Amino acid sequence: MTASNSINPHLLSSNKLKAYWVLDQLEKEGNDRFSVGDIVRYLVEKTGIGTSPQAIRYALQIERSAANKNVQGYKLMQKGRDQLQAIKQQEAVVFIESGKPFTAKHVELKSLFSSFTGTVCITDPYLDLNTLDVLFKVMDKNTETKILTNKVIDRPKGVFVRQLAELRQEGYRIEVGVYLNSTLHDRYIMDDNSFWLSGNSLNHLGKRESFIVKLDEDIRQSMIATFHHRWKVAAQV
Repeated sequence: MTASNSINPHLLSSNKLKAYWVLDQLEKEGNDRFSVGDIVRYLVEKTGIGTSPQAIRYALQIERSAANKNVQGYKLMQKGRDQLQAIKQQEAVVFIESGKPFTAKHVELKSLFSSFTGTVCITDPYLDLNTLDVLFKVMDKNTETKILTNKVIDRPKGVFVRQLAELRQEGYRIEVGVYLNSTLHDRYIMDDNSFWLSGNSLNHLGKRESFIVKLDEDIRQSMIATFHHRWKVAAQV
């Protein structure tokens, strides 16, 4: 797993860090060195971040020991990886302020969900129409999402199922499973690379102060097995 996994490039504070992030991402394609043009194209086409060759070239000259340059292009060095690692550690907690549900959905959660890769698995004891509204605002419709719950609050009756069907009709890949074998206490979100424990259900985030905390890989590996075991016996909505 590369140092830049789970980092949201839109939140990086400088062109230098954005360039390091791209170099780390590009290494996964199997090559070793990349041009300024490669970096600019990746930022513009893959992330929608506008920049210029001049800005990236200048940024990479700031710390030559962090990104080595030769005739074949730039290579990210350990010093650059350490700076990305420090960013990852800073992003290990997401603080949701009380009384700011709009900010929670449109800024904090959208930033977090945009960093996810692969299938997103969510456990939340209670789901309602507000949950679907949150997912509509923060999810990429092409991301496969599985939500495990104890109870779907469907008021007025039939509205939740109808709106879930409408989201699917528009291309959202959302599945909901109701698990009745035992009570689900924890609220968490995980993807292929990370595990986040949430203090509140998605439908209440921003109504009162809470945190979403990133836990370690051992927890994620353990909970993957638990989630899939419960998913197999859950009733599909």
